[in-house]
Amino acid sequence: MKKLILRERVTDATAWKGPDLQNDTSWIYHLDATDLEDLQNACEHVKREGLRWGEFTKEQFPLPRLSAKLADIDKQIRHGRGFVVIRGLPLNKYDDEQTRTLYWGLGAHLGQIISHNVKGDTMAPVTDLGLKSDDPNRRNNTTNQILDPHTDLADVVMLLCIEKAKEGGISSLSSSVAIHNEILENHPEYLEVLYDGFYHDYRGYGPSGDPNEVTETRIPVFEYNNGRVNCAFAKKIIETGARKHGVPLTELQQAAIEYVHELAIREDMRIDMMLEPGDIQIINNYMTLHARTNYIDHDDGRKRYLLRMWVNLPDSMQLSPDFAKFVRRGIPAQEKTTETLAGAAV
Repeated sequence: MKKLILRERVTDATAWKGPDLQNDTSWIYHLDATDLEDLQNACEHVKREGLRWGEFTKEQFPLPRLSAKLADIDKQIRHGRGFVVIRGLPLNKYDDEQTRTLYWGLGAHLGQIISHNVKGDTMAPVTDLGLKSDDPNRRNNTTNQILDPHTDLADVVMLLCIEKAKEGGISSLSSSVAIHNEILENHPEYLEVLYDGFYHDYRGYGPSGDPNEVTETRIPVFEYNNGRVNCAFAKKIIETGARKHGVPLTELQQAAIEYVHELAIREDMRIDMMLEPGDIQIINNYMTLHARTNYIDHDDGRKRYLLRMWVNLPDSMQLSPDFAKFVRRGIPAQEKTTETLAGAAV
């Protein structure tokens, strides 16, 4: 069955460009005193019930007043620009356990928090773990190196900033829908190969655990479903997937993914932001590519440290079933573990 390719520009809020938001901060949601009181009460409720983060549902973390703001955030994530930042969580008031409890509670109100590494962790640090640079399956979010524009394996990725770097570590976002518009206008010949897709490198966390395993089928970079343009893109994983599959990318395929990458980092397409301690960035993966500059940690030993969660939204009609099977899977656990603050493989 031939794939349906959208050959018209998208003109709604999902197709934003960086300069469109230069003087617009409506994507920032500030926590006020009432919101913080709600969070504090919910945290105390969880403690009275003898629960900890990772164990409770949104019903066990009641937010009677903050829930209206969270409903608006959900609307923006699904139907608006596809990203928000929640600002103002006072980390100095909470210990690590309380911080994670509050963060988990907010994620639980958005949807189902899923595993994002083979250890089954649902919340893990994004920090420099000092891993060997010659490991071909190393994930760059465990280093201080640049993160190229990509999407993750869930509806939503959440990042809570605990500590920022001494220098660098700037977060960049770009609209994959606006990128689709640019391809349509300037290189429509790329659309067919991008919709046809590529074999993705599992990097050792696939069904078999084989470090050379790739996806059984091609994963589209773009699909058009239910009136929405959806995206799944990670240039490095596509390139290593082709090598491991044993079928080199054609010149047209390579040029197409290079162009997606080029558009995502172009100054007139992206928005840059420095996440401050207490900020929570929330991104719709199918509408937004995210990237990060390299960084230098503090001289006194403090490290840039964020906590990541992957969340699948309830009642999501955005994706076709075949596309959803891969992009909503997270990274299924191959063993159970108790994650420690010191770090985990992510």
